[in-house]
Amino acid sequence: MYSQAGQDEWVLSLIPKGKYIEIGASHPINISNTYLLEQNGWIGTSFDIDDQCQAIWQQTRKNRLIIGNALTTSFGWLPARVDYLQLDIDPAANTFEMLTKLPHKQTRFSLITYEHDAYIKYDKDYRQLSRDYLTGLGYQLHKADVCYEGKPFEDWWVDPKDERLWASINT
Repeated sequence: MYSQAGQDEWVLSLIPKGKYIEIGASHPINISNTYLLEQNGWIGTSFDIDDQCQAIWQQTRKNRLIIGNALTTSFGWLPARVDYLQLDIDPAANTFEMLTKLPHKQTRFSLITYEHDAYIKYDKDYRQLSRDYLTGLGYQLHKADVCYEGKPFEDWWVDPKDERLWASINT
């Protein structure tokens, strides 16, 4: 496990191989939600605004890293189904804005890890805003308030419209 709270193992337990979009990548190995996925044959694209990890990324990872502001990126190129979406842009307001900018009418995500940082007090409750938004899109909350060091920071979602995934969760 390389991820912060077992996100990589959760994804692999439900979908052994697939495609991912990682928005908010940071370091290519340390607390990475996608490094273990890549080691298991997953393909994907990662985004980060900070170029400090770019050199080590190029030395250690084969999948693509795009340096830039994901909030200003068009995601119209996404296919109809992406197996895993990771959303983690600080602060929580940016993560929620990114969630609302994705082309949800065109693309469904089988699994989503969404960092809401509920343990930090914000003017708005981004945990509840994200839950209302994703529920409205037809996703189901699978694990609420995943904690790291006792602090609730993330929700994990599944798409009940992905029949192969839904069957594995309910067995």
